[in-house]
Order: sequence, then C-alpha cells, then structure tokens
Amino acid sequence: MTNKCYFLIPAAGSGTRMGAGQPKLMRNVEGSPVILRTLGALAELSRMRYASLDYRFVIVTTSDLIDTLKAMCAEYFPDIVFIFTLGGASRTESVAMGIKAITDAGDDDLVLVHDGARCLVTAEEVKACIDGLKDHDVCASAVQVKNTLKEVEVLPSGDVKVTATPDRSRFYEILTPQGFRYKDIKMCYERALAEGVIATDDTALAADYGLDVYLTSGSYSNLKITTPEDIAIASEIVRSRGESEPFHD
Repeated sequence: MTNKCYFLIPAAGSGTRMGAGQPKLMRNVEGSPVILRTLGALAELSRMRYASLDYRFVIVTTSDLIDTLKAMCAEYFPDIVFIFTLGGASRTESVAMGIKAITDAGDDDLVLVHDGARCLVTAEEVKACIDGLKDHDVCASAVQVKNTLKEVEVLPSGDVKVTATPDRSRFYEILTPQGFRYKDIKMCYERALAEGVIATDDTALAADYGLDVYLTSGSYSNLKITTPEDIAIASEIVRSRGESEPFHD
C-alpha cells in the first residue's frame, strides 16, 4: 500500500506585523498571492509523486479566508486533495487542529508542516526533508547562522549586558518544512494540548517529548513573509528566479 504524505499548512496567523490592509497570505508577490506561491511550490512534488508517495494538503486557516482559499485551490489545483479546517488561538492549537483533521493516516505516513507564509521554499528543500525521514523520526529544514550571536543578561535598569559570544558554527536557524511520522506528531500535539504547552516550533515539541531531531539542507531564500519589507525581498528573489508571471494565464 502506498504511504501518504500530508503537507500541513498553518495559514491562520493574524499578520499584525504586516500592518493594515490585506492579510499577509493574500499580499501580492510578483503577480501571485503569497499562499498561492506556497501551494504551487509544494504542488510540484505532489504532481510528480516524489518518493512514490500519495500527497494530501491540509490547510489550517481563519473563517475570513477559508472560502477564498477553497475557491483558489479548486481553480488552480483541481488534481490535488485538500482538507480545510479552522485554526485556533495559537500556532500550537492551529497545528493540532490540522492534525485532528487528518482522519485516514497510518502511523508511518508522513506529515510535513510548512508555514503558509514561506512562499519561496524550493522543491530541493522539501525533497531533503522527505528523504531525511527515511532514516530519522523528525527532520527540519535549516540553515547555518551567518551573524555573530551574543548571549545577554537584561539588567533591572533595562540595560542589556553581553555575557558570552557563542561559537556560531554550532547554531542553525530553523525553517520549514518540518517533517514527522503521523504517530509522532500526533503524540506531540496531544501532549502539548493536554499540558497547556505553547510552542512556535514543531520540532521543539518533538525534542521535549523525547524524539531526536535532525536537520536537512535549507535555503537562505526560504524566508517567512512577516513585514512589508519581506514582500519587497521576496519579490526580488522571485524576479531573480524568473518566476514573475502569475500562475494563471
């Protein structure tokens, strides 16, 4: 029997740092909304049935966006199976809702969590995460930190005092996708909800609950759209890739 791979896409963030106007996932990046570019990047692997997997998409979103996203997916990706569900008050609750919406997974089916706002992810990054799960329970896309880091102490006065300069070669910036087997991510989020744990990163829960986390090769261009400046940077990257044309004709 063919194993399944679920792309679980949190798309329920408030986007407060983006400012007034359209939700960040609907902001235009060189002719296409952010979320459409994200889905398009993942759809490539689904259509080629990479690693002989049966791909499904789980979109966790808001009541304001769910009808728009359903219509968008029906128009641009009629050949792909989508599951839609509403998110919660936090990212942890939203991912948990996405896992709950998966009703036909086997224990060893794959779940790749990928932020809806990371529209510049490449097929190579996603493939690396899927390939990593052949040998490991949890894998996440990451890049090595480029800047010098400082460990600090915030004094009662509010001053920030440097206490150490760690070796940056030992630090990586975590990205998405982050990949799990269904049984493991289900366990992580059931425990997190039961214990009231809030996490901004899926692999942090995995490590807390005894799973080994391994990193796969990411790309510095795989940025998360958060501020208006990110839209400008993403647009420049899309132009450099020659992908400025909208998905539709």
